[in-house]
Amino acid sequence: MTRAWEQIVKENRKSLLERWTSSVIAMLPGGGSHGSLVAAAIAEELGALFDAVADRSAQANEPIMRITRILAVQEIPPSKSLSILFMLRGLIEELPAECDHPCRDRLEELTLQSFDSYMKHRETIYQIKFDEGRRKMHMALRRAES
Repeated sequence: MTRAWEQIVKENRKSLLERWTSSVIAMLPGGGSHGSLVAAAIAEELGALFDAVADRSAQANEPIMRITRILAVQEIPPSKSLSILFMLRGLIEELPAECDHPCRDRLEELTLQSFDSYMKHRETIYQIKFDEGRRKMHMALRRAES
């Protein structure tokens, strides 16, 4: 990223983060009230993820993993869940910048990373459901045999 662009994003961090957090929380089922634990957890992780977008040296793995873990259990389609990074891209592109927006590549990279993490969490959820169904079937067969 160019220095001018990094500086513009850092100067507008608070307002961008507030707008982004509000958009993401509003997307949650029931509007996800700002006082809920889910909203608080997402807001905290969005701050870390925002810093990873603005600074390539910052690690994005942990915030992505935590955010996608929360989103994977919500009753939201995957496309809508992972649109959170596109929301941020739109907000950043609204900034008055004289330079190109080099965050696009970073956001695309993080979106793909988020997709992988989201799918890993979804697969875990379905594996747990499958195992539970298999245990129930096994218990029903044991009862029928006795």
